[in-house]
Amino acid sequence: MVDKNRLVAALLLKNDSSAHHCSWGQQLDKEVLHSIEIPELGNLHVPLAIEDVEKLKSIAEPALHGNGLNVVLDPNLRKGWQVAGMRISGLFPKDSLQKTLGELCAKALLNLKLGWLLEDCDSNTVDAYIDKLVLYESGGHYKRHRHSELEQGICGVVILQIPVENGFNGGRLKIEHGSSTAHYEYHEGSNHCHFLTAFRSGCKHELEPIKSGWRVTLMINLVWRNAFDVAKIPQSVQLIPVILELLTEIRESVDPWFKRIHQTKHGKPVIEKTDCCDILHASEISSDVVEQFSELVNKTQISYNAEAASHHRHEEFNNDLSFSPPFELKITNIARFHQRNLEWQQSADFDDGERKPCDSHGQHQKESIDMLVFLLENDYTLTDLTFFGLKGQDVWLARLLLGGNFLEVHLAILNHSRSQVPFGENPSFVAKLEHWVNSSNMLVPFKNVQINANQIVSDFKTKSQHRTHQEEIEEKNMNFPQFAYHQPVLVIWPKYQSFRIKCLYAFDVLLDELEHELQITSHQKAIENLRRIISVCRDEPLTVFLDSAGVPGERTCRLLRLCIFLRARQEGLDLLELMGMDFTNEDECEIDKEVRFEGIRSNEVALLVAELECQVTGWSACSGFVLKMISPVRLSSQLAYIICLADHLMDRYCSEGALKILDRVAYLLPKLNTSSISSLGQTDIDSYVNFVIECERDPKTASAQRVVCFTTLFPRLDSYQQCRLIVDLRRRIRFGGIHSCMQLYQQMCRALPSCDLHAPGPIKDVIVAVVSSFFQLGDPELILLLMNKICLKSTSSNQSAEENNLVDVLLLSHEIWELATSSDLGKTMLSNLVKAQTSSLLCMLDQLTIPRQEIVSAWHIRETELVVPNFKAKTSLLDNLSQLELTSDHSKLIRDARLALIVAWIDGLCQQLDRETPVVTPHPNDPLQLNVTEFLRTFIQMEKVHHQDGRQPISVDFSRLFSKMCLTRLCKLILDLRQTESAASIDMRVIASCFNLCRDLSRQFVEGDIISFMKPSTELAVKIAKWLFWLGDEVVSERFAHKICTCVSLEEENLFVKEMISSSKLWSLTNSAPASLVAFHILLDRHIGYLKTVKEPVFSFEQPLAELPTYPEVEAFLRSSNEKMSYHKLASIFHARGFADDLTKLCLNNGWCSLKARAMGSTRSAWCEIIKTQDMHHANMQQFQAVQQELSKMLSLRENLGHKTLGGKGDAEKMSDFNTSNNCILFSSGKCEKKEPEIIVISD
Repeated sequence: MVDKNRLVAALLLKNDSSAHHCSWGQQLDKEVLHSIEIPELGNLHVPLAIEDVEKLKSIAEPALHGNGLNVVLDPNLRKGWQVAGMRISGLFPKDSLQKTLGELCAKALLNLKLGWLLEDCDSNTVDAYIDKLVLYESGGHYKRHRHSELEQGICGVVILQIPVENGFNGGRLKIEHGSSTAHYEYHEGSNHCHFLTAFRSGCKHELEPIKSGWRVTLMINLVWRNAFDVAKIPQSVQLIPVILELLTEIRESVDPWFKRIHQTKHGKPVIEKTDCCDILHASEISSDVVEQFSELVNKTQISYNAEAASHHRHEEFNNDLSFSPPFELKITNIARFHQRNLEWQQSADFDDGERKPCDSHGQHQKESIDMLVFLLENDYTLTDLTFFGLKGQDVWLARLLLGGNFLEVHLAILNHSRSQVPFGENPSFVAKLEHWVNSSNMLVPFKNVQINANQIVSDFKTKSQHRTHQEEIEEKNMNFPQFAYHQPVLVIWPKYQSFRIKCLYAFDVLLDELEHELQITSHQKAIENLRRIISVCRDEPLTVFLDSAGVPGERTCRLLRLCIFLRARQEGLDLLELMGMDFTNEDECEIDKEVRFEGIRSNEVALLVAELECQVTGWSACSGFVLKMISPVRLSSQLAYIICLADHLMDRYCSEGALKILDRVAYLLPKLNTSSISSLGQTDIDSYVNFVIECERDPKTASAQRVVCFTTLFPRLDSYQQCRLIVDLRRRIRFGGIHSCMQLYQQMCRALPSCDLHAPGPIKDVIVAVVSSFFQLGDPELILLLMNKICLKSTSSNQSAEENNLVDVLLLSHEIWELATSSDLGKTMLSNLVKAQTSSLLCMLDQLTIPRQEIVSAWHIRETELVVPNFKAKTSLLDNLSQLELTSDHSKLIRDARLALIVAWIDGLCQQLDRETPVVTPHPNDPLQLNVTEFLRTFIQMEKVHHQDGRQPISVDFSRLFSKMCLTRLCKLILDLRQTESAASIDMRVIASCFNLCRDLSRQFVEGDIISFMKPSTELAVKIAKWLFWLGDEVVSERFAHKICTCVSLEEENLFVKEMISSSKLWSLTNSAPASLVAFHILLDRHIGYLKTVKEPVFSFEQPLAELPTYPEVEAFLRSSNEKMSYHKLASIFHARGFADDLTKLCLNNGWCSLKARAMGSTRSAWCEIIKTQDMHHANMQQFQAVQQELSKMLSLRENLGHKTLGGKGDAEKMSDFNTSNNCILFSSGKCEKKEPEIIVISD
């Protein structure tokens, strides 16, 4: 893991700078230089001869001591000679400048812990310059010194000691850095060996005196190109050595990012491959690394220092090295990884095999994203969030991290919604990074970048937490407040992963850039970038390919286009291989793991794969990868696209590839499991079948095996798919003389009856076409087999007919009726359909659960306890057949079918009623009653429609049905039909079939004990009378009137009669038919007869019926003619008062007489005074007089009814006025019935 503590310490300037790696030196084992060429002296061979050294001295200048312009020539401070680097015109061997010295400088930087300067893959950050050639003879030395150029970008100095004849003694080199001192003595072997010494900028160095001989060194300055940017860092750390020390500390803290090692299944470490094309894998550096290194170095171009050339160009030399150029060290990155490879080899062996994206179990190994986040201290708006707009310590942080060429630095906004919990305390913390800005202050379209708490650098997290911008979020049903956090942050990751991160989070933008640069970049570079993209796709397929935000297959299309445009054969094959791989997410549990894949996800992908094969790869090279895309799991979702690929290959004359794809599909399809087959869509199946048939047209591409395979697959398809295929093949395919196709079609037709035609689904939409196709085939056996299958469920299933409507659809089809009249087979089919429909209806009626009042309270039963099949479809069928009959040329056949269904309805309802107990009272929500009503309403509506069209009514006997129904059902049916008829536009009495239905219903009702049925409610009796008077049937009306009139004796008042003759609506209905008028006469005569029996009351104080056995004295008084008495047998005044009240009420309730009773006396001596009055007699007289007035008017009305027809409007209004004026009399008149006397019980 990254050492975040060390990183924070470096950024906060708390690290202890170490001088252990500030200098380094060693003897070189191999020969470095063969000779040095100087124009004035020619070629000087190495080791240098004393004569050559003397020659060099002759052209050299005395070495000065000091810095810049402050230099002095003082032998006490420095004694030596120097030749400027610009005067060296050549080093031999010829490649020494680039190859040998470049390698040595890179090695020096690595040992000085500045190897990170070489890690930038895209640019050179270090230049090496030959500063001078220095000569020290006996006594030569220099005092402690530090170069002033160190502040001008020099990051290190390399001293190459060149061997000289006879060597030298003394001359120890002393290098100091802080409190650390290092000594380097290279006099031994100085006559034949090269020695290399290097130290960082800022180190003080001193050379002790030479005792004897000559010391010749080549001074090389290493210049850091980022020195200008680093100069912007605050003054406190502006010196280059300090900055280098800080960046080295930062690089060391993030070193795990650069040398992550994974363990393979054998326990051996494998170096993870980066996506940087210039950095070689450790496993890729074999024993011949030196040879590879040489080849790469030879290709490196030398860049010249223009400023130096302007001063020191020697035009007389044709040598490319006529002056001292800088030599670039980018290529020496290989040396760095070569050295690291040597270090790792000391501790572990390496696998030579290539790293795969999947482990031994086929599971994708997801590589972690190396990314750290620093929360900025200041607040910034989206507009101000740029590197130019940073403030305070944020500037220091950004510029320091930007100074290291090994890191990629961006700004972003951290967004997170959570409760008020501090950062880091929630281990499940996940946040998104949005609004990305790169170091060039350009917006970067990264998407879906998420980080966890471990990726936030702790100290900066703490410092910046109080500045986090919060926005409260209104959340319903939350027990704690929610906030949206928007925090500006600085994000870093290793630069070598920039390409990979761009692939993961801005893949489409990366493709846009690559496509845009196709015309300006080299072909090789474009292919190289494409290869890198495909490599990331291999490592992160779930992220790249299965992005839910994009169009399926869009990214694959773009990659394929690039491969085709660039003619990138190997990259195209790699992409095809990747498209054929299966991916699993390691984050999912074992049970829920789902295999994902790219494959062919669109028709455009299929087209481009065919184009790639045609123009770039050829079938032989890509066949294995393409066929791997055809697997059982892919066929269920990509079959149509796979067939599209085969079609495109056929169009491009690659028939071999097309047929191999088709054969593989034909082989795998029957082997799919049930769920995979059920997921095949209509487009998938159609495309496959059409292509098979197209291939069968040509004998060269035909295959009997494909036909057999599809015949095996067909019965396993969904029932609807089977039916649809039968229809589509018959409609769209012109088989002509193709024998195999006709055989296939016949096999499909024979297999179809075996499927579940009644399965839920849209089979009803194609069933008519299926039956028609079978008739066109002309095989009677197949037709009967199909019809039996269609009718099977209607006769044997216990399920609702809502799921079995195939027969309904067939009966309502014009095409089926045409087939029914075309042949005897068609008539047989029609007969079977009608029988199936009637059987289905009887079966449904048998399913009805009728609630019984004797078992469950009728008013509290739950509707969920009732089994109520949906009969709406059955009644709708009758209505639709009626409509079809009006428009079809086969109305006679349809009429017969409709009549058969009506009779079936009656039979089924009768059977259900036969199971009903005769005394049962139906439930208000009785499904049987509801369906009887709906059936009769449908019948009446059909007859009305046919009556309007001038058709003859249908003759149906409903009396059998009504005879099975109890009075409650009959009454409910009458009331329902009466309500329906009141809103109808056509009077059903003019239609014979409807009138007969109502007549039979009414007759059946009046034949029952209607008096007992209607006794609780006179209102119900009036409603029934209105229906019967409206109907106007003579038998029904007179029978009803006689039953009503004779239900009580003539001396008693008939409340039914009184209610009926008081109804103005009933009075108006007497005009509807003579039978209604006769029935009203009967009712009126009954009421007049009763009124004549009412006698005038006679006054008397004697009440012989009075009975008071508890109080014999009071009883005797009531029976006598005496008017007044006093009763003294009372205990107290309270007793007397209670007795008086009870006696008064008792006389009134029993109708004896009216009296006044008063309590008299004191508390202990009390009595009751009783006085008889005539109030009751007066009330009876008033009632008698009202009855006489009513009788007079009834007689007058009877006389008018006998002389004229009472149907005019005036008579109706007259009757209404009569009812209003006499309403109180009609309801209060009548004799007082004899009642059992009440007994007074008075408590003591």
